[in-house]
Amino acid sequence: MRTAIRRISALVLCAGMVSATAIVAQAAQGVPQVPQIPAFLPMANTVPATSALPIDGEWMVTSIGKRVRVQTGRAYALDPWVHLFVLQIQPMMVVIKDIRETGSGAYAGSDLPLMGPWQAQLAADGTLNVSVQTALGPARYAMMPVRMDDQQAFDRARRGEASALPVADEPPREDEPDAPEEEDETPNEDEEDWDW
Repeated sequence: MRTAIRRISALVLCAGMVSATAIVAQAAQGVPQVPQIPAFLPMANTVPATSALPIDGEWMVTSIGKRVRVQTGRAYALDPWVHLFVLQIQPMMVVIKDIRETGSGAYAGSDLPLMGPWQAQLAADGTLNVSVQTALGPARYAMMPVRMDDQQAFDRARRGEASALPVADEPPREDEPDAPEEEDETPNEDEEDWDW
C-alpha cells in the first residue's frame, strides 16, 4: 500500500512539474521580445591600426564571458553579445579604440559601448583590470588573457619591465626640445635688404 501511495505521489508531482513548465513556456511566448539592432560601432577594418602592444592578443571579458581581440591599438569583438538589452555587438565590431601604453603595464584608450575613457592596468597574474569613466559613474571589469601575439613581450609587461616593442611615431615630449626649423632663404618682398 505504501509503495502504491509513493508511486501515485511521484506521478502527481511529475505531472505538476510538466504542467508548470508548459504554463511558463506559454507565458513566455506571450511576452513581447525587445527588438534588437546592430550596435553603432565601427568595424575593425575601418579603424586605423597603430603600433603593436604587449597586450595584443585574445582576451576574455570575465563579467560577460565574451572574447575580444586587442590588435595594434584597437580591440574588436570575437564573440557576439547584447549591450543594454538592445544593441547587438557583432564579431569584428571595434569596442575599444586608441589603445596606447601610458606607463609600466598601464594602458589608455576609448571604450566605445560604454562611451568613456578606458584605463587598464596589467596585474602580475596577467589580468587586465579595467576602469571606464561613464556618464553614470565608473564601470569596472577584468579581462583575462586567452592567447597572446607576443608571449615574451606580454610576460615582460606583466613583470613591469619596459616595453621592448617598437614605438610608433610619437609626438616629442615636453622635456625634449623640438628640432630646429630650417630658415627660408627666399627673399621676402616686404623686407628691405640691409647689408651691414
